[in-house]
Amino acid sequence: MSVTLRRVALGALLAAAAPCALRAQGDIPVGGVRVLSGVEVRSVSFNSGLGIKSATEFAVPIGAMWTATPRLAFDFGVRYASASRTADDTVGSKATVSGLTDTQVRAVYQVVPDVVVLTLAANLPTGKTKLTADELVAAGVMASDLIPFPVASFGSGANVTTGVAVAVPVAGWAVGLGGSYRLTSGYTPLAALDSSYKPGGELRLRVGADRVVGQGRVSLGFTYSTFADDAFGGAQIYRPGKRYITQGSWSFPVGNVGLALYAWDLYRGSSTVLVGGSATEKQNVLTAGAAASLQVGRNVLRPQIEYRIQSAGVSGMAAVGHLLSLSARYQVTLTEHLALQPALRFDTGNQLYNGATIGLSGWGLSVGLRASM
Repeated sequence: MSVTLRRVALGALLAAAAPCALRAQGDIPVGGVRVLSGVEVRSVSFNSGLGIKSATEFAVPIGAMWTATPRLAFDFGVRYASASRTADDTVGSKATVSGLTDTQVRAVYQVVPDVVVLTLAANLPTGKTKLTADELVAAGVMASDLIPFPVASFGSGANVTTGVAVAVPVAGWAVGLGGSYRLTSGYTPLAALDSSYKPGGELRLRVGADRVVGQGRVSLGFTYSTFADDAFGGAQIYRPGKRYITQGSWSFPVGNVGLALYAWDLYRGSSTVLVGGSATEKQNVLTAGAAASLQVGRNVLRPQIEYRIQSAGVSGMAAVGHLLSLSARYQVTLTEHLALQPALRFDTGNQLYNGATIGLSGWGLSVGLRASM
């Protein structure tokens, strides 16, 4: 099993076991620091019938990665975001929420380089909580599985995640096995309620596999998550359903162009409201897409197409939303240590609401900045 494939397998497992806002540090030399920032705007408009005319979010990410030693690396990430929801009424009333998100920090230690890796991640409660009623309305629109906004959650309290990942060779495959546990604390979600909401702890297990196929590479992954009960005001009120994430990708060259086909599926099992014992809907999001990478001198153009379908239901499941996205990124290498990445995105689709199909359209614009030192 090649070192490159082991790193790919471990990198995918670390992203699942201890998610952070930043990418792996594998290409940063020892002692090197990489700083990431930029601006991202996403706006979506809805046809009449949903009660929402438009939703817009503006976000500024700030992050850094540091390779301290050949075995130890650190990263952190935080965002400032401002989100607004305009109602589909006669006056176009607007609800907004603005502030920092929680800060994510992570340490990655290679016990056996490219074979056994330990992670320790923390979510620091710098994000906005104690929302007003209007702020909650705006924030709720951003927490959509169908429409990916830059920031889906402003604040969720402190938590700590510990994880381990191991890569082993199996019949020509680089197979990675990983697991993590997230320990959470409580936070106050609403300003009007002087009570703490405490999400249940999460146990996450993942298996991933990679191998070279011709001049390309095939990657597969499966993640299972189970949760303890959520509590509010000291009483258990909600039992989240289990989650299953299946992923697959195939990347290969065609002449001077690199192509990648990918798909992933997120299934959320039915949850239980413990007060009364009622069950919530099961939900599923299936996504498939293709991306290309074209070298233009020192720069790289990356066009992408993606289709997403969301299904939900208590007993049987039916489609409740569709989204088709077209996007393009252009990585501009300004100097050896500085790169700029502008991107443009267009969305079209629909959502089912009270038996009616509501059309939607959207756009996104971002500019990313990467500096290495």
